[in-house]
This record gives sequence, C-alpha cells and structure tokens, in this order.
Amino acid sequence: MLTHLKLENFKIWRSTGPVRLAPITLLLGTNSSGKSSMIQSLLLIRQTVKGDDPNLDLNLGNPDADDSVTMGQFKDLLCRHSAATESTSATQVGIEFRWADSHDTDGSTLFSARYGKGPAGSAELAYLRLGKDDEGFTVARRKPGIYRLSLGTRAKALGQSADYRPQRSFAFSASTLNKLGDIGELIKPIGPALLDELGRIIYLGPVRRLAQRDYVWGGRMPAHIGDDGAKAVDALIASGVVFQQAKKRNQALPPEAGLFDQTIHWLKEMNLADGLSIRALGGSARYELMIEKDGQASNLKDVGVGVSQVIPVIVAALFAKPGHVVILEEPESHLHPLAQRKLAELFAQISNQRKVQFIVETHSEHLFRRMQTLIAREEVSITDAAMYFVEREGKSARLLPLEVDDFGRVRNWPKEFFGDALGETREQTALAIKRAKDLRTQDGNVLG
Repeated sequence: MLTHLKLENFKIWRSTGPVRLAPITLLLGTNSSGKSSMIQSLLLIRQTVKGDDPNLDLNLGNPDADDSVTMGQFKDLLCRHSAATESTSATQVGIEFRWADSHDTDGSTLFSARYGKGPAGSAELAYLRLGKDDEGFTVARRKPGIYRLSLGTRAKALGQSADYRPQRSFAFSASTLNKLGDIGELIKPIGPALLDELGRIIYLGPVRRLAQRDYVWGGRMPAHIGDDGAKAVDALIASGVVFQQAKKRNQALPPEAGLFDQTIHWLKEMNLADGLSIRALGGSARYELMIEKDGQASNLKDVGVGVSQVIPVIVAALFAKPGHVVILEEPESHLHPLAQRKLAELFAQISNQRKVQFIVETHSEHLFRRMQTLIAREEVSITDAAMYFVEREGKSARLLPLEVDDFGRVRNWPKEFFGDALGETREQTALAIKRAKDLRTQDGNVLG
C-alpha cells in the first residue's frame, strides 16, 4: 500500500509537505483546491512506467491514447507560483511517494523524482532516488543526457554516463544492467517492484460511463474495469452468469459468483435495488443488466442515473485484490444521502477484510460523517484512517490534516467545512421569528 506522498511545485501545489496515506484516506475540500492534483501525480507516474516509450522521462499524456491524465506540457505541470525548497529548485517539479506491505513505514520503498523542462515542452528527469532506504540507487543529471549513478548508501558514485539515464524514470536498459555486472543484478529488481506496485492501482474517475441498454461480453472476466468504469458491467455479467447458473442448479455459489452476489448486497444496503439479473439477448454475445426493485425488473438504462454511476464504484471495491489501491474521485455522484453513507461502510469493510487501500476524493458530508461514526464504533481505527481538508490559500493550495480523536470528533474543524450550516440555521430562525411577528401584526390590523 502507499504510505506517503509529497509534491513540490506540482500544478497548484508549491508543497504538500509529507502526507501520510492510510488504508482509508479521504481528501475533502473546495472545488479547484488541489485534491485531484494529488491523485493525478500518482496516475502520471503510473502511465509513465507502464508506457512503451523509453525516451519519455514523464508521460504527460495523450488524449488519443487513453492515458489516465493529460497534463499538456511541462509549463502546465509546473506551479505558476513555484518556489525553491531544500531539495527542489523553483524550475523543477518534485513527486515523491513510498509504499510498503502495510501502513508501517519500516522497510518501505521510496520513489523520489525531480523534473525540469526538456526539449519541446517535455519533462526531463533531473534526479531519481528509487529503492529502500539502505538499498536502491540514485541518479542525478550532470549535463544534458549524462547522469551520475550512486548505489544505496555508498558515498562514492559509480560514475557518470549516458547509459545511466533510467528509462521511463524507473529502470535501466538490459545492456546497461549487463555492463554493471553484479551491481546490475542488485539494481535489476528495483524498477519492476515499482511497476508492480503501480499496477495494483485501480482508478475510477469522477465522470463514469453512462448506462447502455445492452453490452457485448467476450465470455471472460475482464482484467480491469477502466478509468471510467466502462468494463464494470462486463465484470458483473461474467460473475452474474456463474451466479445464475449456480442458483438454477441449486448449487452453492462458487467464488466467481461473489462479485455479483456482493454487488446485490451493497445495492440493497443503499436502497437502490432489491436484486440484479442478467439476460442474454437471443444467441448473441449481447446481454442486458436488469435492476430488480419493488417486484419489477428494469433495464439499467431505464433506472436512475445514480445506480449506473455507483455500480462501477461498488465493482471497483469488490474487484480489488489484497494489496490493491483503489483511487476514487467523487464516488458519491448522483447518490442520495443514505447511499453516500453506505459508501463509507463499503470502503471500511473491504479495507479491513481484504487489506485493500482506498484513496477517496469526495465532497460528501454524509460519507465523511459516517466515517466519523465508524471510528467512534471502533470499526475503523484512527491509525487506519487519514482525512485531509484541502483549500486555496491565495494562489496556492494548503493541506490541513484533520485531527480526529477516538470518538470520531474533529479537533481542528475548518471554517465552513461543509458550508455554514450553523449560519443557515440562524438565518432560518430569524426569518421564522420575523414572519411570526408580521403575521401577528397583520392579524391585529384585521381585528382593529
């Protein structure tokens, strides 16, 4: 799981400072405050290391290539009000994170990179530290195309060469590893470890695929559900076919039916459906997803948009395997308050039972309030939850870690966190008193 994130001069962020990432991490705050930028930094590194162009130090994204994020050019990535820090110059962007097998940071692995402006608006790697604290390697750009390589905690560098420029900011070419001999064998598994960790990320964006009347299913469980949840229903169909076959034969549900069964459970909990069913259209590969409610089955296309928007969220959570990181933006979209509260329970249950990490960007007061209650109930420990309020401070962003006690109470409640509820109540009360006085005055005039 990811345990730490730090950004410097990244978009709106001059510096986030070190941010602790817990098994359940909530990012709350105003619009355009910088919450999504924190998520984008992780997706940016993910699409870079998973790419196929060794010459790209940072894949800023191509909208025609289905990249998770498109950042434009380096000038669009660099904070407009950037400032030099101890490690990063004012003309550089810094991205740093750690990951470990658990939220215990002992033995964690570090990715720390700094980028400057490259040719034609690209980003060029200036510095990279990758590996565990006493292991791994460090490269630093000395002059165009030339990098100095250091190993672990050794004071003396191994030298500098064009061969020491990591491909896609994480791994060396096979020929470079061969030239390094025994040292190359030490370095070789470090890059793939990063690739493996970022490959565990399941990301679901705020704009999810709208419902279709029917779906073409290839006969197998999809490998992923897509950043917009486009394959979430395919996953449900794959599991639902097995579920319905088992039910028809009065057999125990096999593991493959679990996704469908648990999705039904959570839709019931959210009061959105009483059940689900899959209908094959003739002998074709097309299937309908039917929503059962109040004794009637309706096509997914014909029910409220909230159902079609939350299904990918539920599937993403259930689809995740132990060790996966589920990153969600606005999972509460189009949901009523009860369903939003149940999302918190979904995240808490899956995180606890299956060791899945959730990083959630949300505006939902109901989701947040329920998380407070779960902490008070001791169903979520304060060490397993991290909650942050992000707001604009002038022209840059500011991150406020919320101090939550064992009863779920926030000690440092930000001003107008979820709007000015107390102010609304005061105004309503004052208006009610004024209206009552006006009515009494009118009645007195009539009687007179």
